[in-house]
Amino acid sequence: MAETPPAGIPCDLCGAETRYAFTTTDRNRALSSRRFTYDRCVRCGTYALRDVPLDLDVYYPPEYYGPEDRAVLERAAASPIEQGKLGLIGPYASGGALLEIGPGGGQFALAASNAGFSVTSIEMDGGACERLERLVGVPAIHSGEPEVVLAGLAPSDVIAMWHVLEHLPRPRMALEAAARNLRPGGVLALAVPNPQSLQFRLLRGRWAHVDAPRHLFLLPLRAVSGAVAEHGLELASATTADAAGRHWNRFGWEYALRRFPARRPSSRVSRTLAGVIDQALSPVERRGLTGTTYSAVFIKRR
Repeated sequence: MAETPPAGIPCDLCGAETRYAFTTTDRNRALSSRRFTYDRCVRCGTYALRDVPLDLDVYYPPEYYGPEDRAVLERAAASPIEQGKLGLIGPYASGGALLEIGPGGGQFALAASNAGFSVTSIEMDGGACERLERLVGVPAIHSGEPEVVLAGLAPSDVIAMWHVLEHLPRPRMALEAAARNLRPGGVLALAVPNPQSLQFRLLRGRWAHVDAPRHLFLLPLRAVSGAVAEHGLELASATTADAAGRHWNRFGWEYALRRFPARRPSSRVSRTLAGVIDQALSPVERRGLTGTTYSAVFIKRR
């Protein structure tokens, strides 16, 4: 395929020039046959979806947000993945007002509430908001513009964005609004797909965490750190080897083996083969920040 000309659209994170990177499809869900182009910032390395669909909401089917079952949510909230997120926050905050942006099915919101945080959420899906209030018991503000909502909220001790930033059309504005909302000493905790991962280098458009067109951005840690540093937030910790990161490593290999993998459960063969690949490459993916997703915690110093 001939290279697409440079897009000439400034990077949302740092404002620098962007250039064509790759083209892919909605490989995970195949909700359309459209092809989607991503550009890469020449300065900070952020990837951005060039041609965002006007009907983006149709790419989020109801099952995207998880089951309507309190017992399932309780088990998920107690899982190593959700407890691991609390563990990342724990050294810096053990209670207070926690705002979760994009809670989806509500697993972490429930885990945080059970741990003693006073939880509020901002969620773009109306049905998910209703389930959060009914099943989890936390207030849910229905909005796809967290940067607008944050301006009118009381200060937070913790703001959590677990695999949300990549879905937002204005990630820098969301980060800036979060920084302004946090109290001094407050915590910003987030996780996003890692474009510096081994999987992305090997799989490119086949990588599960490209997830076009739902993922509008792929954000390197340095780009996120630079965006929040201007607003007094310092990186306290970052890892790709936490429980969530290890889960997403195996998930990524499994999805790479299958056609339209989000449509149906994996077969025993694909699960077994993904496990073999995951185990073989685990020493690489757990070293440094080469895993498929990273979780980072920032502290507001001023």
